[in-house]
Amino acid sequence: MPVGTYAVWLKADVQGTHGPHSLGKAMLSAPEIILDRDRQVMLDASAARQVKAIVPKETTDSEVRMDIYRAFDSDHFTSGTLDPSTPGYDSMWVLPTGKKVTKGDFTFGVRWRKEEPALTVASDNRSFDDLRVQRGAAPLPDGRMTLDTILAGQGAAADYAGLQAQGKIVVVRRNDTVTLGEQAAAAAQAGARLLLVVNDGVGRLQPWPSAVQSFASPPPVTVATLTQDEGEELIARIRHGRTPLTLDSSRITDYLYDLVRHYEGAVPTDPTYRPEKDDLARVDVSFRNHRPDRASDYRSDIWQGIAQSASFLHEAPAQGDRTDWVSADSDAQWVERAQIPGEVQESSATLRYKAGSTSSLHWFGPIQRPRLDNQTGVQRRTDDEIYANVPGWGDSGGGHVGTTLGNPGVNNLVTLYQGDTLLDQYYSDWIAVAGLSPKRLPYRLVSENSRGFWANPYSTSTRTEWGFTSAAGEPGTTAVLPLIQLDYKVDTDTSGKARRNAELVVAPSHLPGGPSSKAICALTLDISYDDGTTWQKASLTHRGDGWETTLHAPAKTAYATLRTSAHDRQGNSVTQSITRAFGLK
Repeated sequence: MPVGTYAVWLKADVQGTHGPHSLGKAMLSAPEIILDRDRQVMLDASAARQVKAIVPKETTDSEVRMDIYRAFDSDHFTSGTLDPSTPGYDSMWVLPTGKKVTKGDFTFGVRWRKEEPALTVASDNRSFDDLRVQRGAAPLPDGRMTLDTILAGQGAAADYAGLQAQGKIVVVRRNDTVTLGEQAAAAAQAGARLLLVVNDGVGRLQPWPSAVQSFASPPPVTVATLTQDEGEELIARIRHGRTPLTLDSSRITDYLYDLVRHYEGAVPTDPTYRPEKDDLARVDVSFRNHRPDRASDYRSDIWQGIAQSASFLHEAPAQGDRTDWVSADSDAQWVERAQIPGEVQESSATLRYKAGSTSSLHWFGPIQRPRLDNQTGVQRRTDDEIYANVPGWGDSGGGHVGTTLGNPGVNNLVTLYQGDTLLDQYYSDWIAVAGLSPKRLPYRLVSENSRGFWANPYSTSTRTEWGFTSAAGEPGTTAVLPLIQLDYKVDTDTSGKARRNAELVVAPSHLPGGPSSKAICALTLDISYDDGTTWQKASLTHRGDGWETTLHAPAKTAYATLRTSAHDRQGNSVTQSITRAFGLK
């Protein structure tokens, strides 16, 4: 090899933390090899140290990741990711590298999502803590209970002959004869409260088949899996005599930790992250769909400029509350996402949290309306083309944009006019029109959205019209369209209803890269309590970035419909109407 400075790393399976049949994943690296003569590089897995995060509350890891980035200069860099979140692994390991690199940059990063355990299982003197759990269609109740255990062989229906499984924990072995689905069906038919499946191979065992970007049907009974070493120990105890087990169960996840840790220059001797409460940000999360449903969410960290681990498959209730504790180091950035599969997908801008702070995060609630994605410059003019992405269903969360991928019931229509001349329209949430005049001319961008047969009592239809002027710039240059965005704030309960005298705030703003939001000089708001038949002009007070008013809803009215207009000193404008924006108590 040519003389120079090199870096190498190796991803390897190692023994995990739960006995000889457990699996861990190791990242072994030598980030700075100065090759000026023959050299020997030793990547010694026996010297690897466990990578872990110790947090104040009891948790289980639902997703973990390790990253390495090595740059020698702007033209010579590389990175690698190790994701041990696949079912078989119970731990992460890394080889300490000693002194910091002297040439270029080296970063070792770690990501954890640590959730409240769905289930813990313990005997009188032993905790079986290497569980993977899938809640059943009728999940175990919240709290603690102690149940007797029985063995049911391979778990086939015939194995229950002569057994009294009603109300008990059933323990079976994984095998090639009886599928996991058949084992769960037989346990449920026999009246078991919990099915424990012991792996017959190496590593951890997935408790239930998963789907891609959607939810698999839950098992008929809660299923948990044990590694071979822990499971065989439990089987031996049951064979020796009566073995009651104590369960602590949580029907939904009430708290979690989203953590990142980056080490610059070298991998430390002790790669353990020990954040205290004041090192993290508290985020009070509220899921506010109009009805109970299965939803999912994830908080993606930004690593080397890219949102990582953008999985939508961490299940959450569409109605409910949760407390999140989030890393707030200076280099920690996040993008938050939530979805109801087949209905709506919401996402945030890039966020940073402040250590010791408390903030709130709402998903799926009113007021839903078109909100523009200001992260990627997708409302733009380049040469003779205007391109605009107009997601129609941003929710109550600050800065959220909402799309409706896979939703057959919704109606989205985006239209572009030059003056009064229709240029094109797309039955979608985006539009692209080329062949435009290079002159500065007036344009109107219109987004019309309705729920169709997508059932929801709020924001049943919306219409938003942006007025702006646009001209071609220097060849190949791109300009952000000067579109005014409208954000709303009103305090609603979990069912989407506000008090009849609640305060309503409207905050207009320009997209980053466009005109200054300080150029927005006027806003009007009309409110209807009879779906737009009659209107009341709101009395507004301008404070800070928003205009405030107080509702005066008549008794027995059920909804508030809004019509808002704003313009700036450069002639850009927006008018937005939202039918049944939110409910009234």
